[in-house]
Amino acid sequence: MSSAAGLQPTGTLTEADQALKHRMLKQLEDERLLLLTVQPFTAKLLMHLNLQPVVDDRLPTAGTDGETLFFNAQFMAGRSAEDQRFILAHEVWHCALGHFRRQLGRDHDRWNRATDYEINQLLKEMLRHCPEDALYALKFEGQSAETIYQQLESDPGRNQGLPIDTHDIMGAHAQPANTKLDPDFIPRTPKHADADRWRQRLISTAQQSRSGFGDLPGALQIVVNKIRNPTIDWRTRLLRFLQRTTQGGHDWSRPNRRHIHRGLYLPSRQGEALNIAVAIDASGSCVNQVPQFLSELYGILKRFDRVMVRVLTFDTEIRRDDTLTEQDLHQLQDWEVSAGGGTSFVPVFGALEKEQPRALVMFSDGIGCGHERIIPFPLIWIGREERNS
Repeated sequence: MSSAAGLQPTGTLTEADQALKHRMLKQLEDERLLLLTVQPFTAKLLMHLNLQPVVDDRLPTAGTDGETLFFNAQFMAGRSAEDQRFILAHEVWHCALGHFRRQLGRDHDRWNRATDYEINQLLKEMLRHCPEDALYALKFEGQSAETIYQQLESDPGRNQGLPIDTHDIMGAHAQPANTKLDPDFIPRTPKHADADRWRQRLISTAQQSRSGFGDLPGALQIVVNKIRNPTIDWRTRLLRFLQRTTQGGHDWSRPNRRHIHRGLYLPSRQGEALNIAVAIDASGSCVNQVPQFLSELYGILKRFDRVMVRVLTFDTEIRRDDTLTEQDLHQLQDWEVSAGGGTSFVPVFGALEKEQPRALVMFSDGIGCGHERIIPFPLIWIGREERNS
């Protein structure tokens, strides 16, 4: 099992290491208490995380699994008190904002940078401090991780700063030589249910803050209101829609090969492949949004092991008709669509009459003729009210 939990310690911690762990645990517990006077809202959320110092080459900075905040004692010893408080707050806000569940099918490294930008601009307003080496850009102030993600370059070197923590602590790997592994570093696998639990903690803490802990900072109030009254964006709706179309149970005799390298033997989906059609409106009113839609669709479809997707590009007639399997999905990232004139949905429904898909994903602003037609398979519209999501 190639995770932190599956590696056996090869380096023995010295008495000095143990003393440093003890000292830094006491110091960070004190900094957490000090946060109660500086930012009580964040401090109360932080009380839900256990603090665990480690001296371990697999964790050079800090990270959390949603229950425990692991931190490298040597790393924290080299940071200022202000940085220490910032890093503690940074970790708990990863949990409170549900970043693990919000990732969906997005690129892992790029999403991690986007979430750091989201958190750090929020914390800079709350704590009036941000480490010099942390990811921060004024242009992202007030923006969500999803919006920031769309603006980030694929090359992390072109962005200011670096992540100050380790996001994928379950995937931490030790170095082969002179490796020091701490037996106290045993992170658990994060679960999607964690996001619901942290959402309730966030709402409860916000209610307490309004009744007895003063007003929340402006940026924090906006975040809390969004979480209390969530709007389900089209990416989440689309993922749920596609999950409902899959049939069959889980077959434990055939493990999902995509997860074996992580040491996780998860069940494969048994039964038919995810068989859907995707219709792309190539009219002038939609064509500019097509690349973003296809990029997000690609990320979502990668979550499924077996895929059969028929892609139809249309305006007043079918301009392109292709069928892709799971091996071909990468083509969606460079899909060429030429802008057409008007829009008619009649050719799409006609093309699907003989070979009906399990479901149809229609990317269009809905302006056109023939959309009132009754069809015998589930249909989800993307691109009407969600165009600016």
